[in-house]
Order: sequence, then C-alpha cells, then structure tokens
Amino acid sequence: MANRVQLIEEYAQSLMTGEVAHDYKHVDRVRHWALKIARQEGYSQMELVEAAALLHDIGLASGGRKHHAEVGAQLASAFLREHHLFDEAEINAIDYAIRKHNSLDGEGQLLAILQDADTLDLLGAVGLMRGFTSKWDKPDYLPEDIKGETWGMSGEDFTGRFQSGVGMGRFIVDQINFQISCYDNLSTAAGKAFGAPLVAYMREFMQALEAQITTGKFQDE
Repeated sequence: MANRVQLIEEYAQSLMTGEVAHDYKHVDRVRHWALKIARQEGYSQMELVEAAALLHDIGLASGGRKHHAEVGAQLASAFLREHHLFDEAEINAIDYAIRKHNSLDGEGQLLAILQDADTLDLLGAVGLMRGFTSKWDKPDYLPEDIKGETWGMSGEDFTGRFQSGVGMGRFIVDQINFQISCYDNLSTAAGKAFGAPLVAYMREFMQALEAQITTGKFQDE
C-alpha cells in the first residue's frame, strides 16, 4: 500500500506546479481531511480515499478550471490502469468521485467524502490564506461597505448569482464570503462538525476587519 500511495503522490506532484491555491499542498491537505472524514463516517476503503483526494485536481494542468474535473478523471483512470494500482471497479469509483467533485450533484459515499474534504480546505485560516492569494489582483474592500454586499449570503444565494451572471463580486471580501457560504454545501456529519469552528473563525475575522477599520477611522477624527 505504501508503494501504491507513493506512486500516486509522485504523479500528482509532477502535474501540480504553478497553480495558485490549487497546488500539491492543497491536495495533500484535502487527503488528510478526507481520511479524517472517512474514519468518522465509517468508510473503510482508505486507499480509494487517498487516491481520489491526491488526484482530484490534476486536470488543472491541462484542462483549465472549467474542465479540470473531467480531464482529471481521465488522467487519473489512465494512470491507475497503466500501473495496475486498483481493480476496474475501484478505478471507476475513483474516476466518478474526481469527475463529480466540483459539482453539486452526484451520489455515493466516496464522492461525499471528497467533496466535503475539498470544501474544508476553503475554510478557516487556510481558507483565508487561499482567498487572499487566489484573488491577489482584486481590490480588498469598499470603504463604505467593508464586509461587502455578499456578507451573510448562503450557498444557494451564490449559486443564484453565478447562474444569473452576476458573479462572485469585485472584492477580495466577496471571495471570502463565498468561501464561508460553501459550508452550506457540506453533506456529511463529520464534514459539518469539522467545518463549524473553521467557518466561525472566518466570520469572526470579517467582523474584526470591519471593527478595526471603523475604529481607525474614529481615532483619526
């Protein structure tokens, strides 16, 4: 098993270079979240969990953001078959989880574990770091509305914005608000339990940001 995981790690590392907020460190963190969720949820096929987590974003190297899940599933399946790392049923399960990990539909415990682990990496201190680095070229906030127009929006609210073409928003704080809203998409009991303190941390950060900037304004007057 150790050699199998090592081969998958090396393959993922070879493809995941230069992608901000979606590098190998990201999939390694997702792997550990996925293992934690799997243990809590009573899912026993840990080899599938590790493989799906480590390989879920490899499609970014050639498929771009829009098609990375489908391309990643194809690359992962080809690699696993070439090296005879799993049987056909197991490869199909990994393929499906990777193919659907970036969507809001799909079914099955492996997919739910991967989706929740991927979402948990958007939350907490790591989530804030990823939000800042991925949107470094955007303005941070509007002085008249520090937490942003998207503050307090739900996952469903953001889905509506995307579908209507409004988009996430123009500021870094909108990215953070979007990531906070992703908590609503968690489906496993373990994922929700792990995510609750992380999303609370992000909300507290946004409130502290507003308070600090507002206090600074009052001190200048």
